[in-house]
Amino acid sequence: MGQAIKKNKVEYIDRVHGNSKGWITRSCIDENGYSQWHYKYLELKETDLTGENIYITLNTFYKPCRRLECIKELNFVYIDLDYYKTKYTKEQVIMNLESNYFNKIIPATNYIIDSGRGLALLWSINKVPSQALPLWKAIEEYLYNQLKEFGADRQALDATRVLRVPGSINSKSKTVVSIIDEYDYIYDLREIQKEYLPELKPKEKKKGRPKKVNYVYRERSLYFARIQDITKLCELREYDLRGHREIILFLYRYYLCSFTEDVQKALGDVLELNGMFTYPLKENEVIRATRSAEKCYLDKNKEYKYKNETLIDLLEITEYEETQMSTIISNKEYKRRNNEYNKNKYKEKLKAEGKLSKKEEVKLRREKIKDLLAEGLSQKEIYSLLKISKRTCVNDVKFLKEQGLI
Repeated sequence: MGQAIKKNKVEYIDRVHGNSKGWITRSCIDENGYSQWHYKYLELKETDLTGENIYITLNTFYKPCRRLECIKELNFVYIDLDYYKTKYTKEQVIMNLESNYFNKIIPATNYIIDSGRGLALLWSINKVPSQALPLWKAIEEYLYNQLKEFGADRQALDATRVLRVPGSINSKSKTVVSIIDEYDYIYDLREIQKEYLPELKPKEKKKGRPKKVNYVYRERSLYFARIQDITKLCELREYDLRGHREIILFLYRYYLCSFTEDVQKALGDVLELNGMFTYPLKENEVIRATRSAEKCYLDKNKEYKYKNETLIDLLEITEYEETQMSTIISNKEYKRRNNEYNKNKYKEKLKAEGKLSKKEEVKLRREKIKDLLAEGLSQKEIYSLLKISKRTCVNDVKFLKEQGLI
């Protein structure tokens, strides 16, 4: 690791969010409780981040809303170490990491930040969209499991997490949050996966049951897709969910608990989604209607792991709405997408081989017939010249007349 470099607030924001396109959340905890605001990068640079208990998100959102399904860019992987809960001192933890962990069991960190009562380890990654969240989460889990000995915080593994800003003050420890060490490198998410989680190959198909890490990865991928579909359905119905409010909030809470493993954040997001409804439920009604979702998650009960057909029936999803869904689709919609995929793949193959599709061949042939008719050739002369059947020529001429092209 290189010599620690002190960075002021602006330099840190530049390094972390200089190329960010999405919204960044800044939050604060004071005597009035928790508050948060949303900024674009240039606006954030101008805000005061030097007060007490100032936090920002390292990942960004496509709208000013700090919820999982609103993730736009994943910029960092991170772990919070509450070493004060272990037998180690801060110096012992850092020495142990540098001697026995970095580039051996885990990648070397880009930042080690002294947060006042713990350490924040940050790994900078090339930006990836929200579709990479299941892989991001799998890497977070791996890092957490390797660093539990040093007080890794399981509640700090979600992609919407806010972290303390260097230069701000931790009111509990009365110390300034500071960068201890820095490593100037940007990882690829797949680079970390290949180096430290080689068994995680989501597209590999083998006989027999998948390894546990692969199974968990696939299951999380499904949960995240379900979360996206639930919010997409709300958008499509313009948040008028009368008749389905309870079941939508229940499913949303269950999938959030299962993906994030953070029951408190899941409940907060459920209440926030309810608040967006045209006709929201009362808070106590939301909690009561969705309480069993959290219980099922904690009990590892798969009772509510509904199949697509059941979800389509429960939520009365229309055929059009299915076309906008990621995974909650019928067999009919699945076949439609598969046919479209195969059709596009065939077109790409023809294009690569310098060939025309059937539709393109017909269009080109009709254009030739149109030009030859304009030159005064008879239909017999045309089908003889183009080496096509008389019927084909007659049908093409009929089509051109119907379209007003001749």
